[in-house]
Amino acid sequence: MVNIRHSPSVVVFVVFAVALVGCRVRESPTAGSSVVVLVDFSKSFAPLSQDQRPLQAISVATAELARQEWQPPVAVLWSRIQTASLVSSPLCGPFQFEQSLIKRDNDESAQIAEKLKNCSDATVRTSTISAEQAPYTDISGAIALAAQQSEGRSAKYLIIISDFIEDLPPGKHAVTVRLNGERVLLLHRTGTEHSPMAVVDHLDRVRGWSEALRRAGASSVVALPLNSITSQRVMRALSSGSSRMGTDVVVLQDLPDSARPAMLRTIAGTLNKGVRDWDSPVTVTWVDMRDEPNPPWQWPPLELTSGLIKTSRASHPTPGFPALINECAEGMQRFYPGAKNGDIAASLRVYASAGALEAKHVILIISSFPDLPKPERDLPADLSGAKVVMLPAPNREDASDESAYLKRVADWHQRLREQHANVCVIPFNGLTSSSLLECIHGH
Repeated sequence: MVNIRHSPSVVVFVVFAVALVGCRVRESPTAGSSVVVLVDFSKSFAPLSQDQRPLQAISVATAELARQEWQPPVAVLWSRIQTASLVSSPLCGPFQFEQSLIKRDNDESAQIAEKLKNCSDATVRTSTISAEQAPYTDISGAIALAAQQSEGRSAKYLIIISDFIEDLPPGKHAVTVRLNGERVLLLHRTGTEHSPMAVVDHLDRVRGWSEALRRAGASSVVALPLNSITSQRVMRALSSGSSRMGTDVVVLQDLPDSARPAMLRTIAGTLNKGVRDWDSPVTVTWVDMRDEPNPPWQWPPLELTSGLIKTSRASHPTPGFPALINECAEGMQRFYPGAKNGDIAASLRVYASAGALEAKHVILIISSFPDLPKPERDLPADLSGAKVVMLPAPNREDASDESAYLKRVADWHQRLREQHANVCVIPFNGLTSSSLLECIHGH
């Protein structure tokens, strides 16, 4: 046994060493990454039965970022937006992926992906249970919970899935939201509210939340329609140093009753040719527009990365893409004839925002181009840099006043140019693959 009383030098050394250790603990930088997914479980938004695909895309993207980019350990929590979100119980997690699990390319990486997929599937199932759905929507409290969960992490990521209508119980006030450098992804869709201008009001709310979260301290905020997300889009939104890349292709259809539905196959064939030259990744979204205030119906987006599209500049797309795009075109023919007055203005605003992460934009509009409802006539939609192809066809009732139909098409052409789009026009029933490609490429 060492007699410390007779070894004063030892005593001094021990005290000094402890002091150094204490100093290092206090000054050590924070480490690791945190990702929190907040899911709206209010009765005005749940259930999420139709949202399983985008939730799985979130899981895939999270697993890939945890393996490839995020600093380990990576802590994951899926939580609820409910009446009192700050005290909500987790949907799954919190769990933590250590460096030894994340960085290996083996079965453990697959287990991480499977665990996250099970998390998204369980969220969808739970949302269908009436007792799990909340009467009010406390978004601020959920964000405060996420901020607490991320304390002590050097990298913080926050995903919020909601209609972004904060509805608090009588007498309850929203908590003050304070963030500290989080990268935020807002994934939105309309809930059960279907009032006039519902889509427009919805997008205004999302923009308001985006601005508020930036002011609260978020390092970045990206807002995307929930149904338009893909794993690649989620990864780019949450990746550090990400920039706009790839090509966003949107087909907005409202098939007039004089239109030839088989022409949708011509569009599919043209897109199949186009992907050979478009910047990767290419995301194709096909939409059937509805009368206002009903939201549009959308085919799940097709996403093609460079590895799937081509192996060299001269190669052809993988056989999977022609089959998928043709299936999409065949399926969209069932919406013939379309709505009487498909809401072009609101659909443009939604899907222009869906391509916020892409560098190039191509928008095809198939419609009789009805007059805008009065509240939407001055509705802005920033189409800067977008190539918009108008594919007009009259409705049979336009036979009584053909001049009015031609004027509507001309008015829409002017309106789209005023929104800074590069516009060309091809009559839908006279469409060919060559004319569409020439139009897209500006020839």
